[in-house]
Amino acid sequence: MTSSDWTKRRSSDWYFRVGTGLGMSTLYFSFGYKFFPFQLPVMDSVLDRLVFTLRWQICGAFVLFMGMRGVMYIREKNDCAADPMNSRGVQLTQLARNILQNTLEQYLLHFVAQMILCTYLTSETMKVIPLLVVLFVVARIAFKVGYEKEPMVRCYGFSSSMLPTLLTCVYCLYCFVIYGAGYGVGKQ
Repeated sequence: MTSSDWTKRRSSDWYFRVGTGLGMSTLYFSFGYKFFPFQLPVMDSVLDRLVFTLRWQICGAFVLFMGMRGVMYIREKNDCAADPMNSRGVQLTQLARNILQNTLEQYLLHFVAQMILCTYLTSETMKVIPLLVVLFVVARIAFKVGYEKEPMVRCYGFSSSMLPTLLTCVYCLYCFVIYGAGYGVGKQ
């Protein structure tokens, strides 16, 4: 297989996995929004929506903790990996550290985007927050499993967590431009 053939195959795989992630996320939201099984509390104020959103973030934080635990597990099991200055140890923990680093980056964006999003949502549309959190958790697990299997397989999990966060950011920017920074502030 030539380098050009491999690049085309890799590119084709990437588009397929990203497209699958986008498609599955869209289906999940379509059905999840319509058939969300939980009764949400009435959240008339921005503060209520912020508290509700903040409480849901523990699920994403747990995924981040599990990523940290993955690195710690490797270091516990191997004396060489326990020494962060040992180049062999760095190699042993590289995959787990890559997963943790990407999860941290995505969690930060996910967290900030949701905190802003909830200020533009109504009490009735707040079911978007738990849907986003559950999708993030499942997608990060898929990312980890895929990355450990083969680096290109991580694309599905990556796109399933990144694309909803990106769309959330775009929506928040749209609301900011259209409604302004003072939208909903001071209302009871």
